[in-house]
Amino acid sequence: MKVYVYIIISCLLGGLLLTNNSFASICDKKEAIVFFGNGIKTLEKEAYDSQTIIKNQLEKYLPPEEFDLLDFDIAYNGTHTLPLDLLESSVQVLSGNISGFWRFFSKLVPAPDWFSEKLIFLSSAIDYSALVTTDSLRDHMAKYKAAIAEGKKILLVAHSQGNLFGNQAYKLLTPGEQSSFGMVSVANVDNNVLGNTTAGAKYTTLTDDKVISALITLQLNLPTSPMNPNTENLAASEDAWGHLFVESYMVDGSVSQMQITEDILTTLGNLPEPYQLVEPGIITVSLTWGPAQDIDLHTYEPNGMHVSWMYMQGISGSLDRDDRSYNGPEHYHVPSCETLEKGMYEIALDYFKGTTPDIATVQIDAGLLSRTYEVPMDSEYYGTSSYPERVANIWVKDDGKGGFEFEIFQ
Repeated sequence: MKVYVYIIISCLLGGLLLTNNSFASICDKKEAIVFFGNGIKTLEKEAYDSQTIIKNQLEKYLPPEEFDLLDFDIAYNGTHTLPLDLLESSVQVLSGNISGFWRFFSKLVPAPDWFSEKLIFLSSAIDYSALVTTDSLRDHMAKYKAAIAEGKKILLVAHSQGNLFGNQAYKLLTPGEQSSFGMVSVANVDNNVLGNTTAGAKYTTLTDDKVISALITLQLNLPTSPMNPNTENLAASEDAWGHLFVESYMVDGSVSQMQITEDILTTLGNLPEPYQLVEPGIITVSLTWGPAQDIDLHTYEPNGMHVSWMYMQGISGSLDRDDRSYNGPEHYHVPSCETLEKGMYEIALDYFKGTTPDIATVQIDAGLLSRTYEVPMDSEYYGTSSYPERVANIWVKDDGKGGFEFEIFQ
């Protein structure tokens, strides 16, 4: 079954022509990416809406030449139903004490017996929930590591459960990557911001946030308790729980909105640019993996060229990083529209060395399009150097208007 992601671009004067006739340059040097990490029960559209509000707010306060150096994205963890989202949070916070969480939730919100019983029953879904959490975190890590390898700083604006993902991601980065990763915390359900538990951490929690207050008050024998509220807005929120990102924390002109904005600007200004390991491009493919000793990235270009560690320079693009000593990234890129070809770019993998089962993560960016794929590998018998296993495709077509159409699919 093919999963398609589709976008139309036009390379005119180094620019990207979108369907709404707005322009953005693919060749502009972006120095940082501002991510929004969502909380529980947030639809993907709502996460992008929150990201847009952050973007608009920064545009007000930054000079145009500084704002143009920023890119924006989301670190999305998918919503399912409220109970499953709450279960997913409990996996991260309670260190396995799932039944205690459900008892708490049942007491926090008055509910009929059948509802409480259903919640308790759902706690048995621990394996599924942990899998969802792991998949979401891998997606985030692939984006972060690929961007840092390209020399870009990362700033995560994390709301509610998004703080748990941000803190976990930070622990999985190398010390060098950590130095260029910052987080501004909003309604933090965790007890720290990237390891900082002091009042000096960059976080904003409202005094009338009933979700945070309940967690702090009831405790539930949690191994950790959320950081204390530190901000009070003058006007009451339309959000009865006082916890929503847009309706409570980013109300126009509010104290919390200004504090979050100042924290973003300060954190961005203090982050050092990482050492650039790989080159950006109109197409980039990044490969990372876990305990395996070496997994190799292969790309078959439309012209028939097989680009890999054996032949790193193709006609359209090149493998500009081959990693044999750590867990990636390996990186293929097509540098510009001038070398971009119409046709199929086939992405393939070879488990080159090692015996441990692993999951490889492939991050593909084409124009403004982005996709992440998880590839389970049982052993070193997954592919060979001459015959690697195909895992994804990038189809570049003429749009009939002097530009290109992109599709990414498996």
